[in-house]
Amino acid sequence: MTLPLPNLTSALVDKLGKLVPPWNSWFQQFSQPAPAVQAITLSGSPFSYTANNNGTLIVSGGTVSAISLVRGAVSIPLSTVRPIAVPISIGDIITITYTVVPTVQFLGA
Repeated sequence: MTLPLPNLTSALVDKLGKLVPPWNSWFQQFSQPAPAVQAITLSGSPFSYTANNNGTLIVSGGTVSAISLVRGAVSIPLSTVRPIAVPISIGDIITITYTVVPTVQFLGA
């Protein structure tokens, strides 16, 4: 997850010369390792995955007849050519319809 830039008018350090929390968090994001790849276990077709974090959902293999992304009230059909990488935000819903189970992985931002 990429943190937004802290308020540019706020102090960078406190009276003791230590970074204040918003700036400390912002700088730490550049030194943290990437989150681990998460395997997603599909429980039946059609399978829906609701994103709890920003990232990318990778769908590969299997026999997939439909993939769609729902963001808010908008549903977008996606290509079923695999592998497919779908950037997702918190609250997005990906629905995958298949006859042979594909491999699905989540790469957190």
